[in-house]
Amino acid sequence: MRAQEFLGGHVLAVKEKVDARKFHIGPTELEPVLAGVKVVLASNGRTVTRFDLARDPPDRAVLLAAMIGRTGNLRAPTLKRRGMLVVGYHADSLATLVGSA
Repeated sequence: MRAQEFLGGHVLAVKEKVDARKFHIGPTELEPVLAGVKVVLASNGRTVTRFDLARDPPDRAVLLAAMIGRTGNLRAPTLKRRGMLVVGYHADSLATLVGSA
């Protein structure tokens, strides 16, 4: 809800919306989510970890630990735009996503 409120002031076209409460996206289903992604910003509370997949790909276990929550599902919200993936709510990360060219 916080992400929707934050993004409410921006004009963005949504190509696909998936309800995380209804669809499971676990570690084995992440390949389509990561397709075309160059940078992942994964937040956990106030901490944001940046993964540069194009220049310095991280260990898969480290990336999964940042993206998958305690339930084994992809953490929400997750937004993808122009080669950037933001996982988890963090206002600065969303601002970076919205401002990405």
